[in-house]
Amino acid sequence: MPTAIVLSLTKYSDTGSIAHLYTAEQGRMQYAVYGNKYKGILRPLSIVEFTSAKRQNAPQQMGSITSASLSYTPQLLSIDVQRQCVAMFIAEILSTTLRHPMSDQPLFDWLCEMIKHLDTDVDISNLHLHFLIEYASHLGIGIDDMEHPDWYQAPTSRQERQKRLRALCLYYSEHIEDFRTPKSLDVLMEVFD
Repeated sequence: MPTAIVLSLTKYSDTGSIAHLYTAEQGRMQYAVYGNKYKGILRPLSIVEFTSAKRQNAPQQMGSITSASLSYTPQLLSIDVQRQCVAMFIAEILSTTLRHPMSDQPLFDWLCEMIKHLDTDVDISNLHLHFLIEYASHLGIGIDDMEHPDWYQAPTSRQERQKRLRALCLYYSEHIEDFRTPKSLDVLMEVFD
């Protein structure tokens, strides 16, 4: 069974949704999901194992998920509001930037480790900043530590954290075509206020 990171689940009809997944073998993929059977499993940043099959009535003749189970079961992510907000932000960044079906095992492995840190680290107040800095390297737009040395230091105040987060989002928008600032950015800033 392939393993995937769930990026998003988008409803397209009363009984169907489209799951946007990131796999090590095929990169970004999308599958139809019928009913609510896997709704609790296919949450953003869940790591799942799944099987799929082709269906004639699926949107754009894509495959549909026939079974899904959690590969990694997050403990704190499901009950901690701060962790949920960081997860929502990271999932939006990934949905915007992971656009192609391309294999990248090192990126997949790194993302799985990042998700586990999100679930297990005691202090996650700067995790989203570390994510943006490290992820930029995986995207080929690495941030020069000589040009932005302060970005590699832990922020000491709420204002500094917010300023750096906005600067990093601006950096991404300048280096990635059609990059959209995540809708969850304001929520994330409020949660860590």
